[in-house]
Amino acid sequence: MKTYSGDFTIPVSRDMVWNFLMDPHKVGPCLPDLLSMDVSDNHHFRAKVRVGVGPIRGAFDLANSITVEEEGKSASMSVKGGGMGSGVDMNANMLLEDLEEEQGTLLKWTCDVVVSGPIATIGGRLIDGQARKITEQVFENIRNALVSLKSEVAVTNEEEE
Repeated sequence: MKTYSGDFTIPVSRDMVWNFLMDPHKVGPCLPDLLSMDVSDNHHFRAKVRVGVGPIRGAFDLANSITVEEEGKSASMSVKGGGMGSGVDMNANMLLEDLEEEQGTLLKWTCDVVVSGPIATIGGRLIDGQARKITEQVFENIRNALVSLKSEVAVTNEEEE
């Protein structure tokens, strides 16, 4: 198992970040190389993503589950699935903190990832770098989507005035 972690500041309110993270329709498209997704309820969705490590290329089918740990403050996301005879099991924990003077929200995350099967064996040392890259990309996509959402809200508010 590999563990990755990070944090970043998002210039939007904690409520806005929380609502985004709790909405599979919004957080699902943040998965890199998303081919398709199907939301089953407010906390579960399935996704098909394109994967590639070294010479191995294909798609993984993933079951995603979002769990509230502490309302408005912390949550976890579980991603399990696989394809091409390989599997992935990812568990991410997210903690939100308000920043001073309405500077936005700090999102701290930790993610445990286990990759198994041929993709882990053949990918060898490449798999750690690729798993880290994909994990970090998910959270960067979340940040970018929220910044973009903030811009859309600001434009809408200006148009209404």
